[in-house]
Amino acid sequence: MSDVVQVEIELLGRHFTIGTPQDEQETLLEAVRLLEGKISTIQQHGKVMDADKIAIMAALNIAHDLLKTKVGEGLEMAAFQRKIRNMGEAADQALRQNQQPLF
Repeated sequence: MSDVVQVEIELLGRHFTIGTPQDEQETLLEAVRLLEGKISTIQQHGKVMDADKIAIMAALNIAHDLLKTKVGEGLEMAAFQRKIRNMGEAADQALRQNQQPLF
């Protein structure tokens, strides 16, 4: 188990201290850089918004980008998640139909 380190970051003029495993520190900093880039893009192309709205828009953009990410043979992540969810629901339904009463 790796040690937790405290990382100081600044986003939208606010300072945060975030605890992260030491071996994931660089990944956290990369996530911060990604978020800073999205924030900067929104600030440059959008109307003046308060910091909370900018942060939410940036988070939504990143989540949308993640869900559009292709996995396997060109399947988008969102479609992949829907297929897994549907398979789980079908399995649950099949188990319920084949379940015999105990008494």
